[in-house]
Amino acid sequence: MNADSPPESLREAVAGDMQPVKPLHPAWMRIMVAVGFTTVVLAFILAKASLRPDLDQLPMWLSWGCATLQFGLGLVLVALALREAVPGAGTPGGVVAVAAVTAITVQILVGVATSLVSPTIASGGELAAGIGCFAHETTMALPTFAITLILVFRALPLRAPIAGLLGGAGATVAADAVIHLLCPVSSLSHVLVWHTGAVIFFMAVGWLVGFVWQRLRWSNGS
Repeated sequence: MNADSPPESLREAVAGDMQPVKPLHPAWMRIMVAVGFTTVVLAFILAKASLRPDLDQLPMWLSWGCATLQFGLGLVLVALALREAVPGAGTPGGVVAVAAVTAITVQILVGVATSLVSPTIASGGELAAGIGCFAHETTMALPTFAITLILVFRALPLRAPIAGLLGGAGATVAADAVIHLLCPVSSLSHVLVWHTGAVIFFMAVGWLVGFVWQRLRWSNGS
């Protein structure tokens, strides 16, 4: 046997540990699954819900235009999360930072612009309206968040917390695109606390879920 060859005991151990694995679907296919799922869910919600009463007072670029921008950005973030799950195709750290900052910045700017054009305040109390908005945005974001994490963990993410963070950001920004067209409250405090808070919350939850998954995977030695 060549001196550089691994010992026979190691070869036997590796051979005994080999198991068939299910091939990973191409990245574009997994991205299309997440994008299609997100589009169907949010389109259904938008079709069933009542649009904000001041929608006609907003210019097109600020209403449907900004909603389209947010939705597109959310899908890009989900795509980055799924790309992060493929070894060797991970997203550079600088791109992750820019994506996270952009997600929060766009959401804030849309909220600020809306509050300047139509500063609608909550009629039933700021706290009640805020909690309701946060709950609605969470409900809308959860399906996308769940399908994204399922697709991420079915791959082999080397930085699962980063993938989770991007998935959480994408799910919430896409959901906020719909919330922007539905929420009747556009006061700056409401937008910054409850809408932006939901984005940051899901980013943190995504990072935490990825961190826990990665620690459990390493502890199991798989």
